[in-house]
Amino acid sequence: MAPTVADAAAAANAKHTRKAVGLAARDASGHLAPLTLTRRSTGDDDVAIKILYCGICHSDLHSIKNEWKNAMYPMVPGHEIAGVVTEVGKNVTKFKPGDRVGVGCMVNSCQSCERCGEGFENHVSVSHRLQLPLFTS
Repeated sequence: MAPTVADAAAAANAKHTRKAVGLAARDASGHLAPLTLTRRSTGDDDVAIKILYCGICHSDLHSIKNEWKNAMYPMVPGHEIAGVVTEVGKNVTKFKPGDRVGVGCMVNSCQSCERCGEGFENHVSVSHRLQLPLFTS
């Protein structure tokens, strides 16, 4: 018997067992309130981070209030974080649990192609992008 959509959803949910809490906007009011969510388990190439600090920029404010008319709620704003590594995947060599880390707004670039070498990480092609780190609360 072929797998069903329900089978695929159950398998995906089984991988999302890590609990996290974020401050989320649930509508365009601009108010944030705690939201519990689940994250996938740490993968072989992932770095799990306990987020201690998060920056909110003006684009986050536009997004929270749906001023660009493309918001999807609930929304957890913030994309510049600082925290402590809690877990690393088996292929990770540059970080270890307990390391203090920061993640800026430019993530998911390879740091090895011509564009990255020229300082244009924001122009990296999809084929050169890395997997994003796993963020935890």
